[in-house]
Amino acid sequence: MDRVRVALSFALIFCLASIDSSIAPMVRELSAHFGAPMDQTLWLISACTAGIVAGVLLGPALISSFPAPRLLAASVAALAASHLLFLLAPGFGAALLWRAVFGLACGMTASLLWWLTFEGVSQAYYQAMVVVMMSARPLATAVGVPAAGLLASSAGWRPPFWALGGLMAAAGAALCMAMPADTAPKRSFAPAGVFSEYAEALRLPRAAAFYAGMTVNRMCYFGFYALTGIWFLRHYGLGLARISFALLVIGLAEGLVNFAAPALQRRWGLAATFTWGLAGSAVLLPMFLFGWLPLAAAVGLVAAFMLLDRVYVMAAVVSIRELFADSGSKTAFGSLNTLTAWLGLTFISWLEGRFTDAWGLAAMECVLLACFAAGSLLLYRALSLAAPRGARPPPAGGSGNPLSIFI
Repeated sequence: MDRVRVALSFALIFCLASIDSSIAPMVRELSAHFGAPMDQTLWLISACTAGIVAGVLLGPALISSFPAPRLLAASVAALAASHLLFLLAPGFGAALLWRAVFGLACGMTASLLWWLTFEGVSQAYYQAMVVVMMSARPLATAVGVPAAGLLASSAGWRPPFWALGGLMAAAGAALCMAMPADTAPKRSFAPAGVFSEYAEALRLPRAAAFYAGMTVNRMCYFGFYALTGIWFLRHYGLGLARISFALLVIGLAEGLVNFAAPALQRRWGLAATFTWGLAGSAVLLPMFLFGWLPLAAAVGLVAAFMLLDRVYVMAAVVSIRELFADSGSKTAFGSLNTLTAWLGLTFISWLEGRFTDAWGLAAMECVLLACFAAGSLLLYRALSLAAPRGARPPPAGGSGNPLSIFI
């Protein structure tokens, strides 16, 4: 049954991510439909991610008060209803509202899937669930978004969203039926409890610095994806079909490496995987970010950058059980992974929607570069301060590694 839960979790996240990530490449079509400026159409992303942040914040507290299977059923129902109302929205304001509700349900769903990862599947399937949680979105970018874009280029923007919404509802309903029982004792819900689990988690040594670094670092990764429709249009003059093909190449590289990441970690160790992945990303980003290269070279370097991003982020996430071994429940840490990502995307997509035209695309690219540099420095610093567990001697040749907590 755990294998079925893993597969259905992948399908649900894949559909959610395909819906959300399809906004950016379709920005011109959505701008024309809703009569909003192209850069402000990016607020359809911001509204959703703001809802995701709220849903992830609420997630652990609600899971502590109500059975997880019932919460998932409510979340899936909210996902289906809000997506339907977005597709039928009469104007841009209504579209923003239903995107926010959709995001709220997405955030709750993410917390529940992290609960399933840490508490609901056996140890044998833990790493498989981590791979699902980290790889479904890139694979959605690789397959779901290009497919949606190609369909939209010939049939209009709504049909791919209808199809993805139907698949999302089906996968969510099936997962609800396959959910394990939640036998943990429950306590009465209190608003103060929304933040208590996060506060407890962030009081652990290195936790605050770790997640601050993740938030700022993710602003570059998600910020570039949010800007892809405008970036490819203004630098290379691409339409939706060619943007979709470029995203296919990028997403395939990014998505497939997730399945190779566990083997890389076993071969090189988590420390080396993290360090070299981060260093490689730092070299590649300024090479393509400003659109100076020919299109084929730029797409290749973007794909390599996104591939390396998956390598070092996966290494950091897999390390959570060891880094924060003093914590009892790990659900809050799983939710913090989602929370930091969507906090970063919420802010950067709002900033891009507000200032891309005013400041110019080059200035916004500089902002993304600064986010990567600052976030990566914070993240590396937080991990380099992590002392190895006293009960575990450092491996041969590894005692001088500042990231020896990973070994």
